[in-house]
Amino acid sequence: MKKYVLITLVAIVNACVCTCGKNNENKDPDPEPPKFTLDSYNGHFAQALSDAYDEFEKTGSLPVTVNVEGLSYSKGKYTLAACMLLEKIQANPDTWQEEDVDPFPVAFGSEYRWNTYDPDEIDMPHVFYLAKRLLAYSQDPARSEHQLPNYVTFPSTDPSAEGYMPQLTMVVTRHDNLMNLVTSMVVLTRVFNYFVKNEGVLPEKVSAWPASYLGSVSNCPIDDPVVIAARDEAIKGLPADATDRQKAEAIYKYARDAWEWENYMNTRKGAVGTIKAKGGNCCDLTHATVAMCRASGIPARYLHGQCYYSSVTGHVIPEIYADGKWWIADPTNNDSTWGTPKWKGMETFNGRYNQLEF
Repeated sequence: MKKYVLITLVAIVNACVCTCGKNNENKDPDPEPPKFTLDSYNGHFAQALSDAYDEFEKTGSLPVTVNVEGLSYSKGKYTLAACMLLEKIQANPDTWQEEDVDPFPVAFGSEYRWNTYDPDEIDMPHVFYLAKRLLAYSQDPARSEHQLPNYVTFPSTDPSAEGYMPQLTMVVTRHDNLMNLVTSMVVLTRVFNYFVKNEGVLPEKVSAWPASYLGSVSNCPIDDPVVIAARDEAIKGLPADATDRQKAEAIYKYARDAWEWENYMNTRKGAVGTIKAKGGNCCDLTHATVAMCRASGIPARYLHGQCYYSSVTGHVIPEIYADGKWWIADPTNNDSTWGTPKWKGMETFNGRYNQLEF
């Protein structure tokens, strides 16, 4: 009896093995995940936003309009579209192309101020926060007309608050942690540039800052012969394979040691006039230093604040990008060194600018 049961069990097991094997042979292979495509209106808008960032990389400015399926969209409308698309991608990355976004007419300002956002990078949770705030402001029923804000504020007092961003690393008494609208839009278009070029994958974080600070602007021409000659004088003696850091430090030391500080308000000479006169106030010395750095292909920008000396005074200082970080390089005082200014901190951080407006 036991032998019969054993034979029967063996037969059942063999049958199961054969059946299972047969089912496995006939089972369809797992379907491949769908390939990333931009075959929709939303997809074409994402491509247009990506192209807008490519133009920014080449020219230092975002396009006035983008074209999507034969229609032209102003900067305000394509800003809203970027925010709406990010909202869809965050909510459901598999269906974001199904329902078309519908950006409405909205005013887009170009105010240079209100740019006191300190980190060199912004992660995606803060990008989503940025998009959410821009959308909320533009749709506020309390306003008679649709408009975008001049800036978005990132909270810096309550670590549990949505959008929280830590305070500045340098000593600042008052800091409001703002990102102006122009910088916000550069961030959004760079996100889509990454998204499109990486087959629908969002970046962990982005930085648009170095690319923002390379071109000629008012009082800071990078192709003027006077600027080029001063740059060449500053970096002569460096090896042919000198790094950006070596060039940047040489330019800074030249500006600090060869030129004299003069006491007056705001811009009077610009980069060219300052180089010719071998002197100027903080605004003009910064114009010249920034121009020489940008003429070398090294990003440089204007840092503005109320600084602590023996008393508090308004001050403009160059910041230069080298070795993957920004360095304060104040040429107005011979006791300053690379990365270490003479002043001890700021009462108020007013902002960082691509162009100085005063």
